[in-house]
Amino acid sequence: MNSDGGLPTIELSSPRLRLRQWQSSDFPAFAHMNRDPEVMAFFPSALTTTASNNLAQKCQLDIAKRGWGLWALELATSGEFIGFTGF
Repeated sequence: MNSDGGLPTIELSSPRLRLRQWQSSDFPAFAHMNRDPEVMAFFPSALTTTASNNLAQKCQLDIAKRGWGLWALELATSGEFIGFTGF
C-alpha cells in the first residue's frame, strides 16, 4: 500500500525511468502539462485543472483495479514527475 489512499504500490523501472502509481503530488505538474497547447497539440483539446485531476484519479484507479494502465512516469535519478505512459 502507498500513502495515497491505500492504492497498491506497483512499479516498473529501468536505470533511467520509473513507471509507478500516481500520487496526489503529481496532479499539479500534470495539470500544467495538460494546459500547454504545445504539449496537447495531438490531443483533442487542452484540459482544465479539474479535468486533468479527474483523469489522473481515473488512471490511479485503473492501475489499482487491473494492475496496468496509464502510469505516472518519473526520472529515476531525481524522482521528478515527467508525464505518463501506457503499459
